[in-house]
Amino acid sequence: MLLLLQSFNKHCSKFYNHHHSRHGNRASFSVSCLQAFDAEVSSCLNQLLLSSSDSTTLSFHWLLQLLQALPVLHRAFAKLVVDLDCPVAKWGADLVDGYLNYSLNLLDLLNSVSFSLSQLGNSRLSLAYALSLVRSSPLMAVARLNPIVMKRNFMGLENRGIVVDRKKGYSGEEWAIERALATMMGIGYWVCGVVISGCEGDSTAYLEMRRLAAGVVVPAFKELDSVVSKMGSVPEEVKEVNCAAKEVVGSGGGDGEAAEEMRRRLERLEKAVERLVKEVDGRFSEVLDGRSRLLDAFRQPKH
Repeated sequence: MLLLLQSFNKHCSKFYNHHHSRHGNRASFSVSCLQAFDAEVSSCLNQLLLSSSDSTTLSFHWLLQLLQALPVLHRAFAKLVVDLDCPVAKWGADLVDGYLNYSLNLLDLLNSVSFSLSQLGNSRLSLAYALSLVRSSPLMAVARLNPIVMKRNFMGLENRGIVVDRKKGYSGEEWAIERALATMMGIGYWVCGVVISGCEGDSTAYLEMRRLAAGVVVPAFKELDSVVSKMGSVPEEVKEVNCAAKEVVGSGGGDGEAAEEMRRRLERLEKAVERLVKEVDGRFSEVLDGRSRLLDAFRQPKH
């Protein structure tokens, strides 16, 4: 988003004062830029495919990697805009609205992830407290060692320009930007849907965001989505903690080794959630900052 802003400011200060030889063949140049964008997106998705080949089970570690694809996606889009020398100032109103609505929807989705992670953190704290009672009061500990029950909180997205209107007759640079924007939006929503589902233990968000990504034609995306659809919705770190809690309860709280194993798994869950929270906060700040800067640029008088 910062690259978009830099391109916007450059355009405002040197509006139509330079021309490039490629303008004589803008259509073919736009196609080549779009192909470069698709190639960069495919490379990122292929890396995720490689990282998912070691396990068919969802994990917070993999969800972290998935979230880290968002800035790669956004940089690829910004690079396309700069390469085409078509900053936001030259876009049609529909494209501008689509881009700004995407950033707003993304903020809402990241907020949903944060809320679910907060609830998960509370469940972990309750289990950690119960486990601390094993030595002093094993019966009380066993009574409190309930498995983590993940809850669905996702209520869907408001209808704020969720998809780009492909019926519009875009041409040249705007055609390429429209195609890339649709790809970025679809994959961005899909990423957040997968992460929300993993944090809630429910596939609703993933399935809804998957529908919004139906128009994405990057082959690597279809392959990655096929892998994700078979992973399930409950991360392995949560499953491991629940299994350990069952072992402690089964022993009546008297198995010190089982209690120690549960403690290790709770620590693993804690660290995984902390890393994910940090990543979500980073993505939220990045999207919010880029959106705010872009809106500020529009408010500035053009010379």
